[in-house]
Amino acid sequence: MSDGAFSDADENRLDVIAEPDDGGDPTEALEPPKPFAPAVLAVDISGSRFAAGLVSTKGELVDRSVAEVNPDGTAEAHFTNLATIVEQQLELADKHELRVAAVGIGSSGPITLNCETVSPVNLPAWREFPLRERLRELTSKRVYGDLDGKALALGEGWKGAAKGYDNYCVISVSTGVGGGIVLDGELLDGASSNAGHVGHITVEPNGRRCGCGARGCLEAEASGLAIEAITGRSPTEPTYEIMQRTGRLVGRAAASLCNLLDLELVVVGGSVALGFAATFFNAAQEELSTDARLPYSRHARITPTRLGDRGSLIGAGAVGIRGWQRDRAKARQAAAAERRAAS
Repeated sequence: MSDGAFSDADENRLDVIAEPDDGGDPTEALEPPKPFAPAVLAVDISGSRFAAGLVSTKGELVDRSVAEVNPDGTAEAHFTNLATIVEQQLELADKHELRVAAVGIGSSGPITLNCETVSPVNLPAWREFPLRERLRELTSKRVYGDLDGKALALGEGWKGAAKGYDNYCVISVSTGVGGGIVLDGELLDGASSNAGHVGHITVEPNGRRCGCGARGCLEAEASGLAIEAITGRSPTEPTYEIMQRTGRLVGRAAASLCNLLDLELVVVGGSVALGFAATFFNAAQEELSTDARLPYSRHARITPTRLGDRGSLIGAGAVGIRGWQRDRAKARQAAAAERRAAS
């Protein structure tokens, strides 16, 4: 099974991971199971807002809460803000006849494995913030995490525009620029789980200084923050030229990825890209077609995300399910090893 899709059989057995093994009442295992269907509490972390929602094992976003981020807030103020909406969703689970079985995170990066710590570039108060442990303490659930762009790639492969594709990438153009890459049906993780940071592909040599310290990164030229800094206007009030320029730059980065990795499809989402609509996507496709001219890349295409503004949370839900799948695989391997040792 690829990371980009989940089978119905695996989805429907999510309830086996309901609680971490941390002691507690030994009679709990004897109680009849709760009648509610299992779900993942999905958490999305960006530089401008936090979101939390309930994602069913069928990939439906049942409910969600959003909190705007104060860029001048402290680390603890940010977590308090996040905890408020997480607790809201935990309380709403009963209303929807759902039982939260795990937590899935999609976070702006850089991150460490499983979002043990997160250091979003556009959230300076969180540097190596222990997000996974703090959410585990808050929810008493198992917590799994990954980059927001990689989470979106999982979601689009599961229920969105990349369903049925084995070689694609997803680019999210919003406050920042993130991404995720799937090759041969497998989501690329990289040495530190940070593969897919497409926002730091250079698209304008000697261009604007990026938050990462380099110049001319896609994020420094095409993100919502960059557009506001360049034009003095909100990205919700763009000029035609800015929509075209942003599309061309994203198309340029997409062409580099398609030439390098032999990708068939580039799925683009995020509030900036979707807000700029056809003007953005036409410019992006034109640039991709101009720059990707090799026999294997010339037919690559750009398409909008099918999940829209639900994508980040459905993707975070997919991260939770993927984490559960990996834990089950490890448990089966350990049990098989014990049986072999005992025989």
